[in-house]
Amino acid sequence: MNLFFNISFLIFTLCFGSSEAICHKNTLVFQNSLTLSQSIIDVHCKSKDDDLGHHFVKFKDPAYNFSFHDNVILTTEFDCSLYWNKNNLVYHQTFVAYIGADFFRCGALYIWNARDDALYLSKNRKPEKFMYNWIIQ
Repeated sequence: MNLFFNISFLIFTLCFGSSEAICHKNTLVFQNSLTLSQSIIDVHCKSKDDDLGHHFVKFKDPAYNFSFHDNVILTTEFDCSLYWNKNNLVYHQTFVAYIGADFFRCGALYIWNARDDALYLSKNRKPEKFMYNWIIQ
């Protein structure tokens, strides 16, 4: 029975898994809400397969975002680092911004909000939750 399910799931995924109509892409969004410092945020995300490079988000500018499909066989994971400066101090945090579901996830929206006090996350338009304090150097 388990073998039948695995084979059926594999066939379904190969036939329909890449279709945007069947499975919408997941999206990570990084917005700059540093109201006190109005600093520029350096966002750098990467997975095992892709290094998305550095993206700079100014205060009140449109957020940086990217979309992707979960890897069907292996779990998709994006690790991100955020940096900003204020008064000759560097604020930063490195964290897992997204980890896929056991099979795959469709249409997830993760909004990471960088505030002066910490990083907050809203998953799928639910209220933001505190996630990480900034590390100061």
